Amino acid sequence: MIHDAIVVGGGINGLCTLYHLLRLGCRAVTLIEQFELEHQQGSSHGTSRITRSSYSSPTYVRLMQQVHNEEWPRLEMDSKMKLLHPTPGCFWGPEDGPVRQYVKAVAEIGEPVIHLSPREARTRFPMICFSDHDTILDDSTCSLVAADSTIKSLIRICTEKRAKLLEKEKVIDIDFDSDPIQVRTSVRTLQTQKLAITAGSWIGRLIPMVSRRLTVTLQTVGYFELVGEHTEFQVGEFPVWIYLGQGQNNIFYGLPEFGRPGLKLARHITSASGDAPEPILGVPTAESIKDLRNFLAQHFQSPIKRFHSAEHCLYTNTQTEDYILDFHPSSENVVIGAGFSGHGFKLGPLTGRILAEMLIQGKTTVPAFESDRPRFRITAPQAGDGS
Repeated sequence: MIHDAIVVGGGINGLCTLYHLLRLGCRAVTLIEQFELEHQQGSSHGTSRITRSSYSSPTYVRLMQQVHNEEWPRLEMDSKMKLLHPTPGCFWGPEDGPVRQYVKAVAEIGEPVIHLSPREARTRFPMICFSDHDTILDDSTCSLVAADSTIKSLIRICTEKRAKLLEKEKVIDIDFDSDPIQVRTSVRTLQTQKLAITAGSWIGRLIPMVSRRLTVTLQTVGYFELVGEHTEFQVGEFPVWIYLGQGQNNIFYGLPEFGRPGLKLARHITSASGDAPEPILGVPTAESIKDLRNFLAQHFQSPIKRFHSAEHCLYTNTQTEDYILDFHPSSENVVIGAGFSGHGFKLGPLTGRILAEMLIQGKTTVPAFESDRPRFRITAPQAGDGS
């Protein structure tokens, strides 16, 4: 059997690519995942993610417009589930830090994001401690993404459309030069006309040239309960937020309580020596949990009542934090999605569409991507900022 298309990797980007391949008319399609579907070893697990318009680059602000207006509504309609839960959004940091670019980008595109003074911000977001020298954005487009539910919905939709999803099957080798393309796994050899590779932190094992641009970093995500009424910390009341500090890795983010006890909090680490993706991510260290505890104590009004739990996930980072969305250098029948740098989930329904359209049509119907394609190529762009 010769497949219309095969997708390697069953995280958010692989599943969204499969979803759009089916939407574009592919029938003989298979997804290959080395672990179980919905596994906890990569970048797509967990109960929640942030979606927002606030970005430091106008290109990403435009991409967010399209995913909010087209792809998340489409996926919610197809899944018959509510996947985005609106909630306030607060993005802040020192006025001479990275937040300046966010202010400039959202103003250029005209998104409904308000620039607040510290006095206004203390009224709007009384739970957060702002300094008199902070710049604060109030982003009314924000939602909490029900991440686990999104993954489950994509699996169900693709299965109902008769896609084949192979679990616990590792891709060993790909012959890009053969016609059809040969994909050898730990179980079998498959043939396909088209191939999408969205293998997350493991993509360098399949495409070594890509690994030169990528660094894998281990993230600690903590869940804390603060003193106060429980309703204060729920979706719709408590904001999703990002603190944009100065210096390397001085970005923190958090979300309301959702799907498990405690507010979600993490440091956004993209610059590090690099961690090898391992079969078991391990237990977060006491030091990494203390780091999160210290941030909460410094930047939030309510004291910590209880530490509930912590988990690890992986980032696969490019130096600029721009995604790689490109054809394989040796074949336009192969597309690569990689380097989502800790901010890929919210755009997954659109980047999946981009990869599927590239593969089937050669170009996409996503203007922000088409007008800035060099930013997303395998070869490193000269400049970019996808944070």
